[in-house]
Amino acid sequence: MKMTYVTTALSNRFEHRYKFDAHIYNVVDKMFEDVTIFLDSGCFNTMIPVPLAKLCGQSLGFKMSYSIGGRVIEAEAFSIHELRIGNFLLKRIIAFAGEYPGEYEDDIILGANVMNNWEMLINKRTHTFQFREDPPENLPNKTHIYQNYFNKAGNYICAQIAE
Repeated sequence: MKMTYVTTALSNRFEHRYKFDAHIYNVVDKMFEDVTIFLDSGCFNTMIPVPLAKLCGQSLGFKMSYSIGGRVIEAEAFSIHELRIGNFLLKRIIAFAGEYPGEYEDDIILGANVMNNWEMLINKRTHTFQFREDPPENLPNKTHIYQNYFNKAGNYICAQIAE
């Protein structure tokens, strides 16, 4: 199965070059809503604002302390139903919901737990971000592993999701 790259614009309306527009599925209103994604490879777990997580996902029933922006916050684990970037749909993403501070307070911070499942090309000249799922041969015995994260006990969890 040949997987093609999805291309999305970076920085067309943002100062930061690794921000772009996406859409998240609101399970309450049963529609996609516009959101801002910030790529942060230094953030292991994906982060999402609490109000958005409650509209777009399901609590996984545990909380943990999380360091973000030089501060420690309490974050609750959620399984986010769907996130669409261009025509690429990510399902059941583990994200930690918190009241995080600073200039990114309304953004979804896409962490390494999701980015590690992609081949990515960032072109600073054209301000575009291209990505595709890692081909299955790059991820032996793993398919759609969008749910890797650290649990409350500090153990690394890789939940494999088959379509």
